[in-house]
Amino acid sequence: MRKKKMKINLKQNSWEWFRHRKNYVNASEIGTIMGLNPYETIEELIKKKLFGSNFVTNEAVEHGKKTESKANLFFSILKNRNYEPAVFVQAPFSASLDGYHEESKTMLEIKCLLKKESPSWKDFWEKQIILPYYWAQIQCELYCSETSKAYFLVYFQDNDYVIQEVCLDESFIQEMLVKGHRYLKQLNQYKELLKNKE
Repeated sequence: MRKKKMKINLKQNSWEWFRHRKNYVNASEIGTIMGLNPYETIEELIKKKLFGSNFVTNEAVEHGKKTESKANLFFSILKNRNYEPAVFVQAPFSASLDGYHEESKTMLEIKCLLKKESPSWKDFWEKQIILPYYWAQIQCELYCSETSKAYFLVYFQDNDYVIQEVCLDESFIQEMLVKGHRYLKQLNQYKELLKNKE
């Protein structure tokens, strides 16, 4: 039986939010867990969970942080709805939404790219295919927040953007539940091993 969703009062990118993420399987990790992220293996993810990450930031990340609130404002005005950032939990999964609108049961996932020329985005521009690891992230976000629809907004500026709608894929969710719990079991085994070495 599905657990009841829980909305958590956390400010994204705060110290409490980072601490919260350590205890859950996060939506942004689902692509890796499902084998859909070409940039990270499960082993690398586990290592990151156990020992932390030495990644600081880069130009693309900083651009995304700087532009995201502008993109959210643009989309909220476009839809005439206030999409607020929100964090939801359906244990053991957690999802941090870029925007959530309760009345319409919809959510928003924003990507603010530095440039369009990235080869990994070729299929999106030519065939409107969302990168698999972002699609997996959105599926987990839909599951955790129990929303009926997600808007995937790729934003450059107010006159240069793409919006794609995404609905929940039940068969993917079933697979995500199995692989997510398997990953968590593996992670906890490694945590126990480390504890015994202290």
